[in-house]
Amino acid sequence: MIVKHLREFPEPPNLNLNEGVRSIRSEMEKQNLYPPIFFTYPLYEDSVNVVLFNEDQPTEWEKIRKYLEKNKYIDNKVARDISGIVQVHKMSRLLRKWSDKGLIIKIEAESKNPRDTKYKLSNIDEMKND
Repeated sequence: MIVKHLREFPEPPNLNLNEGVRSIRSEMEKQNLYPPIFFTYPLYEDSVNVVLFNEDQPTEWEKIRKYLEKNKYIDNKVARDISGIVQVHKMSRLLRKWSDKGLIIKIEAESKNPRDTKYKLSNIDEMKND
């Protein structure tokens, strides 16, 4: 149905099968917007309702900061779960970058095992005193 209506536009986009949905998703992802939500049958029998959010998704840092505002510590695994990053090394690089910028403080584990390393917000004590 979407393709049918898109053909009525003065300059219709590429209308290959499923190309419209892929294009919507990829363009919204490029702009860091939330992905579209499609409602179809059984809610709508002969139509499709598409919800497009014109709102930026939170960055990885915003997700981690929000978690740390409620929890004292975070480790690599929890950070990956929250941010959606799958690769351990990519998350490690981000944690190191934020630590170098002074946004978070790295807390080395006594065991010296990298898996036991935790991080906390650098200004957590200042936030509690306010």
